[in-house]
Amino acid sequence: MCGIFCEVNFGFCNMCTGQNTVKNDDVIISRVKNRGPNSTKELQLQVRNEENMLNFIGSVLWMQGVELCPQPLETNSGVLLFNGDIFDCTWDKTICDTQLIMDKLNEADSCKKQVLKALHTLKGPFSLIYYDKINCELYFTRDRIGRSSLLFHKNNESIIISSVLGRQYKCIEVPATYIHVLNLNSNRIECHSWGKNQMKEYKLSSWINTLQEQQSRPDEDFTISIDDTLELDQETIINAIENVAQDNTSCKLTIMRNILKIPTIMHTVEKLTQLLEKSVKIRLETQPKKCKDCLNSTSKCNHCTVGILFSGGLDCTILAFLADKYVDKDQPIDLINVAFSKDDYNANYDVPDRLTGKQSLKELQKICVSRKWVFREVNITKNEFQELQKSTIADLVHPRQTILDESLGTALWFAARGRDDSDTIIGVWGR
Repeated sequence: MCGIFCEVNFGFCNMCTGQNTVKNDDVIISRVKNRGPNSTKELQLQVRNEENMLNFIGSVLWMQGVELCPQPLETNSGVLLFNGDIFDCTWDKTICDTQLIMDKLNEADSCKKQVLKALHTLKGPFSLIYYDKINCELYFTRDRIGRSSLLFHKNNESIIISSVLGRQYKCIEVPATYIHVLNLNSNRIECHSWGKNQMKEYKLSSWINTLQEQQSRPDEDFTISIDDTLELDQETIINAIENVAQDNTSCKLTIMRNILKIPTIMHTVEKLTQLLEKSVKIRLETQPKKCKDCLNSTSKCNHCTVGILFSGGLDCTILAFLADKYVDKDQPIDLINVAFSKDDYNANYDVPDRLTGKQSLKELQKICVSRKWVFREVNITKNEFQELQKSTIADLVHPRQTILDESLGTALWFAARGRDDSDTIIGVWGR
């Protein structure tokens, strides 16, 4: 991941006094920079024919291309901040994806239709901010699934779009359903859908109010539409599974094999397996084959370059099994298992995820015998959990604040910190 930050200040007077300027919030800027340890760059730009000022900050986590590409990238046409990875087999892998995106936007020559067309071609998890200098328009979006973070905050003096903010800033998550185009002269925003050729236009204040209301609703108020084009006879399939489950056998493996004899289920499983393996393959083949310490070396790297957040459950175990196919055999793979103690005085980390993690490790060692698996035990005391959750992690998951958000965010943060129970730094893979 990278860190991207853009602040639009209304009037030079605010820039001079520094009042209510998020750019001067050292904690927020530090968190933006922490997302990209390889490079940090700042750019200040005046909005054409206006007294407004734009501040761009980009921190880079170098993952693609043979050379580091600092950002923000600036040309005569615009300024680009990009966080993510583009997984497109037609792109030149020797060139950083950020540079390739900027090349496409330059070719659009500030034509909105062409800029939107270029953004529609992007494949992968990402968020981006692009400022069109000619038309004074600010594009910002996340990929259509919303895998990368992007937050929006407005106060009386400025607008902020950033990868991360904090609880002191009332912000909204930028919806992943649209490409947003904000005209800095008119303060009107266009929302262009990813799929159908649809556009909605709002006053900026109306757009913010609408999203704040929507994002404050409970989860049960949201519904999703099922693709009715799938030709699945659900009742027949359910009956077939129930008949197999009622066979006179207690062997779960036999039951599973019999269920897979049902053609529709077997076809669905095969298709899902193909898509999942393709996804893992593309991701692993796109990233560097070297750890961060060997990135600039010409010699072969035999260190770990891949880490998997590993609870021992079915999903992470399958990902580890698939990763074994596409990671060099002489490189180990880290399985990072996070456990939380309930009592600082009698710390016990044999929690369910630790036990299932060790069981799944043994299975992987049996199946993938040529791979060196490194089981990283990340043990977190109750005191450390409470302190860091309050001081840091709650800000990083903001504006999400449910128990599930906090639980998943906390486990991910401690795993990504790159330190196991032996106090070994495992950050050689964790860029």
